[in-house]
Amino acid sequence: MELTMEAIAARRSRPKLAQQVMFRVRALYGLSRRSIRMPLNRTDAIESGQVCVTIDPDADPSSNMGIIDYKKDKLTVRYGVHVVFPGLYQLITQRKHDPSLLNPVRVAATDECTLTPDLTGWRALGCLEFLPGSIWAGAGGG
Repeated sequence: MELTMEAIAARRSRPKLAQQVMFRVRALYGLSRRSIRMPLNRTDAIESGQVCVTIDPDADPSSNMGIIDYKKDKLTVRYGVHVVFPGLYQLITQRKHDPSLLNPVRVAATDECTLTPDLTGWRALGCLEFLPGSIWAGAGGG
């Protein structure tokens, strides 16, 4: 193919269809609808109370990113969040655990999502990774 002014103009005027779009997560806020049972160890658990999730201002900016793949109808997003809930406060006031637990729980979350056919929403399957310094850091499922 010869590189001419006409060839360059034709390439520039050709419609560009983006099959994948990358985006940044800059703000996030969410509340749970109900309390969940959260394990402290193999034998003890607490009721969380309503859980509040906000973007972690100290998260690595490169983690607050996502990509939509329209061809596959998939959305993948990774973000850093703080998780706060009354269950931690109750642990401290009952003098059962260290007051440092009142610091927000730091989490890196990754959601693998399937877009709805009309592209107005998605169904997410997520994974949480508790970061060092959080009460559940190093915890494993059982």
